[in-house]
Amino acid sequence: MSPPGGAGGGPVDPSVSERSGPRARRAGLAVGVVLFFALLFWPGLDPLQRRVAATTALTAALWLTVAVPVGAASLLPAVLFPLLGVMSAKEVAPIYLRDLVMLFLGAFIVALGLERWGVHRRIALFVVHTIGSSRRRLVLGFMAASAFLSMWINNTATTLLMLPIVGAVLARADEEDGAGGADPRFAWCLLLGVAYASSVGGMGTPVGTAPNQEFLGQFADRFPAGPKLTFGEWFVCFAPLPLLFVPLAWLLLTRVVYRFSDPRSGGAAEAVAEERAALGPMTTPERRMAAVFAATALLWVFRADVRLGSVVVPGWSRLLLGPEAADAAWYAQHKNDISDATVATLMAVLLFVLPSGARGADGAPPEEVGRRYLMDWRTAARLPWEVLLLLGGGFCLAQGFKVSGLDAVIGGMVGPLIEGLSAWSVVALVALFVSLLTEVTSNTATTAVLLPVMAAAAVQAGVDPLLVMLPATIAASAAFMMPVATPPNAVVFATRRIPVPKMARAGVLLNLLMVGLITLVFEFWVRDRLGIGVEVPGWAR
Repeated sequence: MSPPGGAGGGPVDPSVSERSGPRARRAGLAVGVVLFFALLFWPGLDPLQRRVAATTALTAALWLTVAVPVGAASLLPAVLFPLLGVMSAKEVAPIYLRDLVMLFLGAFIVALGLERWGVHRRIALFVVHTIGSSRRRLVLGFMAASAFLSMWINNTATTLLMLPIVGAVLARADEEDGAGGADPRFAWCLLLGVAYASSVGGMGTPVGTAPNQEFLGQFADRFPAGPKLTFGEWFVCFAPLPLLFVPLAWLLLTRVVYRFSDPRSGGAAEAVAEERAALGPMTTPERRMAAVFAATALLWVFRADVRLGSVVVPGWSRLLLGPEAADAAWYAQHKNDISDATVATLMAVLLFVLPSGARGADGAPPEEVGRRYLMDWRTAARLPWEVLLLLGGGFCLAQGFKVSGLDAVIGGMVGPLIEGLSAWSVVALVALFVSLLTEVTSNTATTAVLLPVMAAAAVQAGVDPLLVMLPATIAASAAFMMPVATPPNAVVFATRRIPVPKMARAGVLLNLLMVGLITLVFEFWVRDRLGIGVEVPGWAR
């Protein structure tokens, strides 16, 4: 799961705005205010459209320049839309706490539970220890562990978790190789592999990264009669992307871009084994938290029917929806009455009820010894509220585009660019454009602003909106060239072991690889499973 801000797989670290210098903040504010008043009086748009465009420009400018904290900037639509007469306060407020925001909130609490008891570290070390033996295989193990964890927890947290383990491995390799230390290309591959896999892993689940939620919310608002993607459907459709990316990126990094010597000695692998041994046997709180996590994932995946080729696995929600669920047409319309947000919220609440079995762990005061729970509010208060507010702000802007008709106006200008292109060409061009754009912009903010335009452009061009919106959403998590592109990139760059030119050289190839994978997976897997055609379907007209 990613918070807001950086591109390609995660948002800006909330502390970035606090680190921005006063001059940069003033410049960002000035740009936003100038754009606001310029668009407020822009000719060619009606008054309502100008107000929506001005609010969007101001909010986006503050998001991208981080002139004010991301969460604060996300509240601007809630203030300006009622003041400017775009929507009433009663219409705006519920958008900020819709079911998809509740899904992210519950998922974050479950992820915080994994972090609180160290379950995520145990999972990571198990995967790395199982896969890694030689140095090249250690790189693969770290990438696999990072990709899996980032399907469920913040990609920045995943990278930060892996760094101490990476540091231990590199230190042992330096000792083993003697004077001059280990081959620097081993360090580059290890660090870049962790960063890139952390960004891509979030593509595999709806809760993996904020742009996925942004798409689901905007698509449901813009096309209420369109198909409803469940957690299971998303997982089956898009989990192949990280599954394909990790081994292919590993081969490119270690065999092509930065090929390094791979001595047979096992010092680096021993460092992982020592880290794992230091954890000791699994504690009672860890086992209980792991059980809750596994139950959450299974309840998400199998909530609604899951189609695996010709086999359909019935969803458990059918049992609770009543006998009407036996009718396929009725079930298609009501399968989200019990939503993924319901599951996330239920499991989050259970964490506050289930005893951990700990005995004074984590410095608990004496009165709490023996009756601690898997989650407490002190831990839950660490929720990245700015991510939830950013999602709400994006949904609000998208609704403004819709009610004012601004999306149709801009779509009419962009539509001719994709009109008449084949399906795979549309997917490839959109994926390439968005992946390059998010090298320098926030992925969540970018999808919040782009998706309404993409939807309208697709309809204007006579193209299925899913053929444009889904690749744009997925490609927003595929920026690998610059340290500012994603929080994971910034985290590994901060180790000072990977120069910018080395990151950029690898990132160019990995960007192209990801665009190619998105195109192929859409063409040969996703389109058939979701019934995505080329022409505009009836529900989008």
